[in-house]
Amino acid sequence: MKTQVSILVRNASLYARAKTLFWFVNIFKKLPVNVWIDEDPETAKNPTTVLKASEKPYEIDLAPGHHVLYFSDPKAGEKRFTNAVTGAFLGGALLGAGGGSVLAGGAIGADLANENSVGVGYASFVLKEGDVFKLSVRPNRNGKINVKQL
Repeated sequence: MKTQVSILVRNASLYARAKTLFWFVNIFKKLPVNVWIDEDPETAKNPTTVLKASEKPYEIDLAPGHHVLYFSDPKAGEKRFTNAVTGAFLGGALLGAGGGSVLAGGAIGADLANENSVGVGYASFVLKEGDVFKLSVRPNRNGKINVKQL
């Protein structure tokens, strides 16, 4: 019997794809997810594998024992940039319309819209001989990854 993890990568929502820098291209694409298997993404330079959104789950064979999978969105930086620019425009417009400084409003709006960290989703589990661990993974609009056990 195989011991494996089954990962269903769901495409980002239409709104999340529109939050990228080249939204007019990405709105029609199936966006990928970076996966590190039993490696820390802080120390490992490249992901173990890159998975694109698909209707069929990816099946990865693993040895029995404890495993940790980390997931990240390669488009997270673009999404944070788009959030910051949108927040700067809206903050500047709102504070400027209220009689305040447009630059101060832009700085406040950009700071509020932009989060300080890019979220990394992870799953930690123990597999026994013949186990199949099923996960659903989906990038969201803020550059974070939602991981659910199926």
